Amino acid sequence: MTPPPKDDKKAQLRGRRRVQVDYPALFTGDEGSGHGTLTNLTIAGCEIESHVQLPIGAGLSLRVQAPEARPPIIIALALVRWKNGDRFGLEFVRFEGGTKEQLEDMLNQRGGPVED
Repeated sequence: MTPPPKDDKKAQLRGRRRVQVDYPALFTGDEGSGHGTLTNLTIAGCEIESHVQLPIGAGLSLRVQAPEARPPIIIALALVRWKNGDRFGLEFVRFEGGTKEQLEDMLNQRGGPVED
């Protein structure tokens, strides 16, 4: 049996399906604000490509405009968990209103059930 590709193996180890996307994102926090491109997404977090440099541990609010999402997805609090060059990873900490359900629906439409 052929082992899964490296990216699939990482997603399996994390226990969450990671969906490749290309969505504009705006973020703001005490450590900095800016815009970037959301490149992959799970129910628990995402990866953003941006020229803005943020420290690990910085708290942000995040607004994502996915083509299939009306209104935009707004994460009330996300924390920077890692960074590498022009990319950083966010963990979603606090959702407000129906945002989590909206995100789950969007991920389900993009390829199967969402694992929590």
